[in-house]
Amino acid sequence: MRALVARLAEPFGLLPLLVWLYGNLLYGRARLRAVGSDREPGDGLPVPPPRLLFLVTNECDPDWYFESGAAASSSLLELLRRHDVDIAVAAPILDFGCGCGRVIRRWHELGVEVHGTDVNPKLVEWCSKGLPFARFAVNGLEPPLAYEDGKFGLVYAFSVFTHMPVELEAAWMKEMWRILRPGGHLVVSTHGEAYLHRLNEPERVSFLAGHTVVRRGAVAGSNWCTTFHPEQAIRQRLARGFEIVDFVREGAKGNPVQDVTLLRKPV
Repeated sequence: MRALVARLAEPFGLLPLLVWLYGNLLYGRARLRAVGSDREPGDGLPVPPPRLLFLVTNECDPDWYFESGAAASSSLLELLRRHDVDIAVAAPILDFGCGCGRVIRRWHELGVEVHGTDVNPKLVEWCSKGLPFARFAVNGLEPPLAYEDGKFGLVYAFSVFTHMPVELEAAWMKEMWRILRPGGHLVVSTHGEAYLHRLNEPERVSFLAGHTVVRRGAVAGSNWCTTFHPEQAIRQRLARGFEIVDFVREGAKGNPVQDVTLLRKPV
């Protein structure tokens, strides 16, 4: 139903308004479902308010927030260890698209320099107050970031490049290259073959031919803009200039079913 309404609204320039209205409708429903579900976390850090949880997860239930963050951080650590990358040695670390901190909060006892950045100022404001062990900044929809060249040894982006048109993701990949030091690693999650059944016939043909498929690029950066990456597109375009260390189909845990790619900036 959402896809049908979007197709009808987009030619008239009404898609941004539709995104806002639909989001508020879903928020009301999710808030009702989550009544009474708030609980204190075990890490001693505060819980984001329901509105911010919804902006990131489309749910108001903090249980999902904690469980998905734990799964995402565990899968990231597993991927890095498999290739002898020590996350503490890799610091400084950047969570690109940190949302309301479901993953970055897992590093509060790591004892290294951690940064987070997001396009939504409200999410960044809450993270700055609620997660004081890390440093946070607001980024624009387009580069640059406010960091010097070669600042980071590890950058990860979960469910970020899944919502960008091709031109925008190319610009951000160049920015990831700039802020990574030589030998530094980049981890990105993407929608892959697991979503073939959701694509229409022309989209499926394009995907199987190795092309990135983008829906609703006019609302880039929102959950309504959805991008699907075949492995071929990742290897030939998205990862251009990087060394591909690993590609794991459906390997990004804690998110909707997504592939994960580990990249390294050449020394």
